[in-house]
Amino acid sequence: MATKDDDILSGEVPAPDAEPTAAERAKAKAFADMIDKTLSGRLPPAMSADDRALLEVATVIRAASGNVELQATRRRSLVEDALRQAVGGVSPATSLSSTPIASARRRWAPWAVATATTAIAAAAILMLWLRPQHHTRPALPIGQQSRPADPLIGRIDRDAAGDAATRIDTIFADRLDGYRAGLYGGTP
Repeated sequence: MATKDDDILSGEVPAPDAEPTAAERAKAKAFADMIDKTLSGRLPPAMSADDRALLEVATVIRAASGNVELQATRRRSLVEDALRQAVGGVSPATSLSSTPIASARRRWAPWAVATATTAIAAAAILMLWLRPQHHTRPALPIGQQSRPADPLIGRIDRDAAGDAATRIDTIFADRLDGYRAGLYGGTP
């Protein structure tokens, strides 16, 4: 019969220098066997949620150490499946075999796309380069042109430096007059 003390996640935490008990040694051995079985591909069909969480942590720690390497056949199969999916072939979920990509159409498709894209870009550059140049534009009235605000505002004294709202309102009113003159006719 299991007690609360048997649970390694919610049981009492032993002192750091305390000798492991027989139950702790048995749990550690059973857990080590479970990790060994998992790494060799023989995962137990059922286990407790605590064991599954610990097993996932152990697997992440092992994978993070960088010493894990796939078998050559499995690595080749994964690469082939990724390439097959990248060129529009069968998805990896439906085919995990390690047969090489055989279709010639699939081999030249990326090159055809690259060639077409390059031709379109070259045509766009030629159109921009060979287009007629229109340098003559009608002159705009002064009210619609970009112009300095110095004649409106004048010199800003040091004691009026913080009164920017009034200056901005003056500039805005001038630009609005120019807009209205352009929209409805007349001079600003």
